[in-house]
Amino acid sequence: MTSAPAIPVLFLVPGETHIDYTALYAIAIAYAHSGLLISNHGKQTDRLEFTFPAIVCSSFAIELFMKFFLMLDRSDKKDAVPKHDSGHKLGDLWNKIKPDYQELIAGMFRNNTGTPLLNASNRRIALFIEALRSVGDNPFVRWRYAYEEPGNTLMSHGAVAEVLDALGRAAEYVMEQRTKTV
Repeated sequence: MTSAPAIPVLFLVPGETHIDYTALYAIAIAYAHSGLLISNHGKQTDRLEFTFPAIVCSSFAIELFMKFFLMLDRSDKKDAVPKHDSGHKLGDLWNKIKPDYQELIAGMFRNNTGTPLLNASNRRIALFIEALRSVGDNPFVRWRYAYEEPGNTLMSHGAVAEVLDALGRAAEYVMEQRTKTV
């Protein structure tokens, strides 16, 4: 184990606005990739305990992508709103996302084409919500403290990844559409 990180220092300069969705998008992508990198490292080294930080990173990426969509909505409205959408509960965050974005996210669920199935059916939205519920309302917090679980518990990085993929693809689609219009 090394004690010298590849990037030892990072100086963060916050933007002047509380609606910098591009920064939030970049951070969410970084956590999503980190979850996969850690998971791959665990597999390559045959160290299953790496699943815990992998699922924490992936779960946090889900939360950040949801907050990305909330921030997009605020930036479109140019609202002067509080800096943070508080909380980690995915169900609450999902309910705050405007229906058009919910439809886009559901249109990317189990869809590897990169093109959303726009006008997602109620069934597709229900399937996404079911998958979201299956990862739990607070997986980022829960799996950080996995050692405190009271008993045997199933942890599925695959289920988390499926939800994360839909959110990540939808966010990527939005970013591509916005750069085309600029």
